[in-house]
Amino acid sequence: MAEELTIILVIVLIAMAVGLAFSIGANDETLASLVGAGVLKFKFALVLGGIAICSGMILFSRGFVPETVGRSLLGEGLEEKYTNCMLLTVLISSIVWLIVGSFAGIPLSSTHSLIGSIVGVVIVYSIFQGGVEISTAFNYEKLRDVILSWFISPISGLLITYILFKIIAKFFLSRLRGLNQIEKSEKTFKWFLLIAVLFAEIWVGANSGEAVGILLGLRENNSITGGQYLIFAILCGFFSFLGIYFAARYVIRNLASYMIDTRPSEGFIIQMSSAIILMIATLFTLPISHSHVIVFCIVGMSLAQKKEVDYRGLGKMGIYWVLTFPIAAILAGFVYFGLSMFGFS
Repeated sequence: MAEELTIILVIVLIAMAVGLAFSIGANDETLASLVGAGVLKFKFALVLGGIAICSGMILFSRGFVPETVGRSLLGEGLEEKYTNCMLLTVLISSIVWLIVGSFAGIPLSSTHSLIGSIVGVVIVYSIFQGGVEISTAFNYEKLRDVILSWFISPISGLLITYILFKIIAKFFLSRLRGLNQIEKSEKTFKWFLLIAVLFAEIWVGANSGEAVGILLGLRENNSITGGQYLIFAILCGFFSFLGIYFAARYVIRNLASYMIDTRPSEGFIIQMSSAIILMIATLFTLPISHSHVIVFCIVGMSLAQKKEVDYRGLGKMGIYWVLTFPIAAILAGFVYFGLSMFGFS
């Protein structure tokens, strides 16, 4: 009976990880600037974007961000690594908090929620399961780097966007004379925008390690084999593609309608800046929030163009971002404590 329950739990975790991969694609808005600029037909843009995010998720599934989520945040003292019950708790608490935030109209980060849930589970595990000290339960150096990256990455996005716009404006855009030259230049930038968006989508998939990280946790506790892990990672990549094609189209279409007046040159600078940040974070195995980076890239563009910035709205959003981590940790801690009271650990 216990073995059957274990198999069922593994199947549930795999299904939830695949569903999470679908939601990652479904909530991705990267293609909005491309569609708004009218570079490609809508369905073709969805297919290309889906292939790009799928490729990034699969190509970087053997380490990098998934390894941070699935293993390297844990310290040497937690020798058993993730149990399946811990993995289930992380997923449940992350999903519940994101759903609550969605219904409340609060913009939240799935990355912050997942990492917070991991921290909450590990703290409760180390306190109530015994044999593990808080001082050795985490890889504190890695945890520090992840949290610091959440603050550094948006600010870096703002600065890179600001500097990149100033450089392009000074050495290229300011030298254009007449409407014909400007229109010709923007037509050229449409193709640069296409490259930047696809480049960004690859790194969105690579940095979205939540789903594949859960699978890596299953591999680490020997619930699945290395070969099965690779198959399920590919399945996650495929479902992220489906998420973009069947669900993200609504978000992308809506956002694109507001970006029709955005110049392709501006979209290129924003997308390239965010892609650079995502690439650096991924290569340093740091999971960050793509939406946070994009928001600050847009702020950087507004500052560079001396446009008005909604600092009040930005501050409100920042409060929600900061609160996500501790709330997710507390929620996960309570969920895991409740499960452990019923003999699950």
